[in-house]
Amino acid sequence: MRPFRANASSRIRKALIVASSVLVATAAYITAPATPANAVPVAGSAPAKGCRTLSSTQTRLVGADGKTVPPSASAAVRAAAGKEFRYRLPGGATMSTIVPPQGFRPQTAGPATARAYGFDAPDNPKALAAWRAKYQGYRETIPSVPCVGPSGKSALRFATYSGNWGGYVATGHSNYNEVYDDQNIPSYSASCGPNRSTLAAPWIGLGGYHQTGKLIQQGFASGSGTATQGASLWYEYLNSSHQNPPVWIGRTNKTGHVISQYMTYSRGKVGFHWYDRTAGSGWSPVNVSGLSSYYDGTTADFITERPAGYKLRKFSRQTFSAAGARYGSTFKDLFKLPTTDVRLTTSGSSSGAAMITNHRSSSSKFDQTWKRCS
Repeated sequence: MRPFRANASSRIRKALIVASSVLVATAAYITAPATPANAVPVAGSAPAKGCRTLSSTQTRLVGADGKTVPPSASAAVRAAAGKEFRYRLPGGATMSTIVPPQGFRPQTAGPATARAYGFDAPDNPKALAAWRAKYQGYRETIPSVPCVGPSGKSALRFATYSGNWGGYVATGHSNYNEVYDDQNIPSYSASCGPNRSTLAAPWIGLGGYHQTGKLIQQGFASGSGTATQGASLWYEYLNSSHQNPPVWIGRTNKTGHVISQYMTYSRGKVGFHWYDRTAGSGWSPVNVSGLSSYYDGTTADFITERPAGYKLRKFSRQTFSAAGARYGSTFKDLFKLPTTDVRLTTSGSSSGAAMITNHRSSSSKFDQTWKRCS
């Protein structure tokens, strides 16, 4: 998805309407020293039609200390290691993800061990306790396998009223470097027409509000070419020179489950993570390097998008909770920051009819109610 599009063709539309479907090849990853995905959600089917599954360019075994486990190590040591996969992405970026060893649990692991496997555990005892509470109930890790859609072009512009975006944008700082929330996966209906012509994509991100042309985002989508019920998970990074395609990493069919998301930025490296709190299933954390030219720290975004060319898929009430952002080293709830209410309307202006409405209910929570298709 992309910043406040006007009349441009959508990259995501091009990625989704391709007739053929590419199956995500996860078997090799499951047989690595990973937590077996015995319960849904599972990473065994294509997250989006027409995406291209990437092959890893490099793999290595990783010990609990973060160091490479050598081939000379004993079979027991190698079996107890995590496995890292690296991929080349469009726009000069590189993705890595580490599938932890059997039995790994972030809520009980030491912070250094959690970081060795890609989780952003802090050392501060108070912060660590809060971080572990976020992962209460975690019981399995699903490999994040990148599947890349084709590229396209888009116009970049800002408007408080939008024909594509609806939600809230936190402003007031120039160094936002983390954004996070919990989102329920709503149920969807076909009231707006065939599945192929409707789409809804809630996400969090950094940038996109001001006219820098830069945006990094992650979220899930339901509709044409993605999950009919449930969600297909994706991230994307954009600037005015590189209109990169979305990268899909998995899917779930569990309507009503709550997905925790967080995204962090530091010195050109971005961490993405999705965790199904209801199922206790998390996708292996994704780290992407080479993104300094895509970073705009002037906003933190909490948005539902109607991609250009689609009707907004009808959904039950959708909740963004535990929503907040960090600027520098300071964490704050969303509505304790300066915010702008971005209104999604049929015309993209104040004269259009509302397509969703936003309802604030606490300092870190708001609901969205679907109003109309287009």
